[in-house]
Amino acid sequence: MSPIDLLRSARNRLHKPPLVRTALLAFSCLSQGLVPTQGYGETIVIGGGPGTLAWDDHYSEISVIDFDTNPGQIQPAQTGPEDNIVLKTFERGGAVTSPNARIILEISSSLLHEQLAHMVSGDTTKAFEVKGGSPTGVIFRIDLGERFGVNRIKFFPRKGFEEFFLKGYELLLNDGSEEQKTLAGTPDFKVFKTEVRNLKPTVDLDVPLQFVRFIEVKQLVRGEWEIDEFQVFGAGFASTASYTSSVFDREQPAIFGDITWARGSIGEPTKTDAVLLTRSGNTPDPSDSLSWSAWSSPYPAGVRTAIESPAPRRFFQFHLLLKTSDILAAATVDSLAFEVSPSLADSLVGEIWPQSALIGQNTLFTYAVRTVNSRGFNRLALKTMAPVDVVRSVQIDGIDVEWEKTDTEDGVQISFPRIVGNRTLRVVFENVALQYNTFFAGRVSDGQQPDNLPQVVTEGDAASDFEAQGDDLSVEISVGKNLIHSMKVAPVPFTPNGDGLNDEVLVTYDIVNLTGGALVSVEIYDLSGRRVKAIYSGLDPSRRYQKAWDGTDESGAKVLPGIYLVRVEIDADSGSESKTKIVPIVY
Repeated sequence: MSPIDLLRSARNRLHKPPLVRTALLAFSCLSQGLVPTQGYGETIVIGGGPGTLAWDDHYSEISVIDFDTNPGQIQPAQTGPEDNIVLKTFERGGAVTSPNARIILEISSSLLHEQLAHMVSGDTTKAFEVKGGSPTGVIFRIDLGERFGVNRIKFFPRKGFEEFFLKGYELLLNDGSEEQKTLAGTPDFKVFKTEVRNLKPTVDLDVPLQFVRFIEVKQLVRGEWEIDEFQVFGAGFASTASYTSSVFDREQPAIFGDITWARGSIGEPTKTDAVLLTRSGNTPDPSDSLSWSAWSSPYPAGVRTAIESPAPRRFFQFHLLLKTSDILAAATVDSLAFEVSPSLADSLVGEIWPQSALIGQNTLFTYAVRTVNSRGFNRLALKTMAPVDVVRSVQIDGIDVEWEKTDTEDGVQISFPRIVGNRTLRVVFENVALQYNTFFAGRVSDGQQPDNLPQVVTEGDAASDFEAQGDDLSVEISVGKNLIHSMKVAPVPFTPNGDGLNDEVLVTYDIVNLTGGALVSVEIYDLSGRRVKAIYSGLDPSRRYQKAWDGTDESGAKVLPGIYLVRVEIDADSGSESKTKIVPIVY
């Protein structure tokens, strides 16, 4: 089924299976692009056709985006033969600079900036002037702000000042890619044209069509000169284009459901890519990093995917990045839809106890959920790998209540009297741990509002009588005798972005009860169970160890932001054992 068909089919779907989603998926048919469901849930649709939100009405920032060629979708702006690319240099975040002109011309930085900007202004009455005495060696650089397909470069003095043209020059180009950077991270310019005896006031150079972002010009012949306009022409599409939505204000804490988007391509599809990210916040200003989450990991196109940005949050935003490796190809986005509804509570903090168990052994667990300002819910869904055969009790604020258990495809649902306000729910059940690390994901829903989205239970201190080292929803699973003790990871989350702060996570663990050495491994896995990287493998005796992970995979590339698992495993004569911890990565 195509991405468009997926979006259309969602219009006709009223419900998903129980506990996965009970919100009505009604797509927009109003001019505002919003449709309330039978309860409070709604689906917000951008693009795709009449009756939805318009792409060009709901962005906070764009770069090289075309809204008009194919109404209802966005695509990178295409460069035509008469489009002077430099005219929007500053609008795209580009710049015109010089490493030496201020000293040679003996002018202030502000005046130099103003003079350099004349070359890309389109105003033919003002020029960048290198005059006074016999200056030589002036260099200027243009950053186009994006990588464009360039096939022509032209520059000239003002009309009436033709004698002040550049008598000798060297023109250098750089495509802005990682491959064309120096070890210091600066552009590694390649000489395109050297002319030591230029006789033409207007320099007009044909360039083989290629990606260009940075242009450098060096004066080679002493004398006075000026450039009225420096013009760059090309064809095709920029290598990247971006669209950042406006901030969606739900006017109250909200929870998010699935997100779906449809992408296409112009030219060769294998040469294009599109990336969708989301984030959420508690303030209207996304630059407030304390109140806003980091950007999510990418969502696949054409697939209904659960929004991973934290909730409940009042504010929501998404970002699209369109990329191509072929100048004549481009990624396009037709439409995007995401589900949202008011939160069931301002806060749902969960905790499970005990925090450790033996694999394959029936263990009695207590799952506690503490609510803050609940508007009402009466069901808790737990995702477990093994069936919950027995529920021993359900309590609200320490009082036993009637309950009902329903098995689901991925766990169990427990129903109880509706919880409103600030309360504490406790569910005591038996479970057999089947994996080396078990995370008990929980979501609450309200049977009185079946079209509302379920709300995820987040880890935290939900029960004061549980031991202090708890406060989470994961259970460490041991095999055989206790060989690994007191495993910790810090800092969490960590940010391997190269800024020198929290670039590595340290895994600290104690090996105990060994008479000699045993084979120990430390490995990183993603949530699907795929091994990302082996940090360490060796023969070790009993003592404390520390191993570091820098956020790279086996190939040395940085992994995507998200949740990972670090697992320490020991294989001794007395048996095998492993412990696992969650490691979030943000950038």
